[in-house]
Amino acid sequence: MRTHPPDLDPRDLLRRCLRLRWRPLAAGSATALVRQVALLSLPLCAQRAIDDGITRGDLGVTAWWAVAVVAVSAVQWAGLAGWQWWANTADAQAGAYLRTRLAERLAGLGDGDVPGGRGDLALRATRDVDLVRIWVHGLPTWVVIATTFAFVLPALAALAPLLLWVTLACLPPLVLVNVWFPRRFEPALDALSVAHAARADAVADLLAAASSVRGLGGGQVLVRRHHAASAAVAAATMRAARVSAAWSAAGPLIPRLAIVAGVGFGGTAVLNGDLTVGGLVAFTSWMVTVTIAVRVAVDRFADRGQARVAARRIAEILAARPALPDPPDPVPLPERGTLEFDGVLALPDGRPGGRVSVEVRPGEIVAVTGPTGSGKSVLLRLLARRTTACSGAVRYGGVELTAAGAEECARRLVLVPQRPVLVSGTIGDNLRLGRDLADAELTRACHAAAVDLPLDAEAGERGGALSGGQVQRLALARALLARPSVLLLDDVTSALDPLIERRLLAGLRAWSPGMTIVFATHREAVAAAADRVLDLTGSREEVRHG
Repeated sequence: MRTHPPDLDPRDLLRRCLRLRWRPLAAGSATALVRQVALLSLPLCAQRAIDDGITRGDLGVTAWWAVAVVAVSAVQWAGLAGWQWWANTADAQAGAYLRTRLAERLAGLGDGDVPGGRGDLALRATRDVDLVRIWVHGLPTWVVIATTFAFVLPALAALAPLLLWVTLACLPPLVLVNVWFPRRFEPALDALSVAHAARADAVADLLAAASSVRGLGGGQVLVRRHHAASAAVAAATMRAARVSAAWSAAGPLIPRLAIVAGVGFGGTAVLNGDLTVGGLVAFTSWMVTVTIAVRVAVDRFADRGQARVAARRIAEILAARPALPDPPDPVPLPERGTLEFDGVLALPDGRPGGRVSVEVRPGEIVAVTGPTGSGKSVLLRLLARRTTACSGAVRYGGVELTAAGAEECARRLVLVPQRPVLVSGTIGDNLRLGRDLADAELTRACHAAAVDLPLDAEAGERGGALSGGQVQRLALARALLARPSVLLLDDVTSALDPLIERRLLAGLRAWSPGMTIVFATHREAVAAAADRVLDLTGSREEVRHG
């Protein structure tokens, strides 16, 4: 994998989410403001009902303020409904934006271009995106918190200056708490994300490989690996939880102590006639609201820390670049042309192999043979512009593949690997892959690839309901439907019996006479059916059939 400086660092990525979602966030913040003003007005209504109505025994005034409480509560409910609606809209849009960007980036990357394993990648597209969504959802809450302090502090100053000073005294310790804990929380979250990624990879390996290695004792190895990864997640979770628990407890504790002090001072003021009973009730209600606001602020700070860690992991994927990036001005490839390579192969173990010369004319079938590890699969990946040679160049129709775009190369030169991957769904779903193709065309491709399966049959997860040979033939039929100029086949008859293999080879000849085929194989029947054979053993000279 090659990584370039990311187009967005984590903070920029989060800011981009906000800029693109500013309308629902603004609407959510406005309705949250309405809700919080109404909520903070309720203690005022209660104060007036107590002081002007209940204390004086005036039923009419008491009833009037009761009606006011109902009206203000209705406004609060409407504001809360709007706040949650727009916050949900913003976080859903942010999640869709991030998953779309991840999908677009991954679509242009090869297997070796993505950091982490399959489980970790799934975690980045799910858990990490959801952590950013949670942060986006909570952003209007900061309007609620700011409104709480902006409303309560002047109200306390008008009610009793002593109560204002009690409230102000809790602010410095609150600032200290919310500066000290985040510096310890983010490293704990980093460690937790790494542990989750390792466990996700362990789970993916356990699900994919446990049955195939059970008889070799490997199943228990994978189970122990999963248990060790789970234990690491538990330990990292506990470390983060200890910081979070202390933070969550320390934040609300300070305003609760202010309530205790305020009730003491306020009760004395009521006894001295300097404060009304309704005023003391209003103070207590507001301080309870302040306590909740502080607790929610701690949660929002924690969400921000989790979102920054998640955004960093998402940005790593968005920063990934193909090992073979597109040139600035891609050159178009011809529809038909000669496929040429003359150079030194890089063998699977990284060593340079021998010099290979191959020239395949339009419509030819060339079989590539040689022992395991001789570079057959590497040669096919090289001809498909999926990897680079130690030296030399690959040309199609006289155009070097490195001068063409990856998408056009993938469309003209289609590679079917020895272990192809299917998607969950029916046989027809795997053949179409979203393309507008009639059933008759699918059936014709299946006939050419010797696939004898109904189109509505389920393929299972990653083709798990099919045999290895069926998966290979279905992937071949899928490739034929793309109508490529060049078809590169990596031992796709390795799991077939001779009769089905002969059907498949005949179907390939009949499908498109002008299609070039390069077929890496160990099978004699394939070599016999080819126009020419390129043997990578020894001198790697081309052997021609008469």
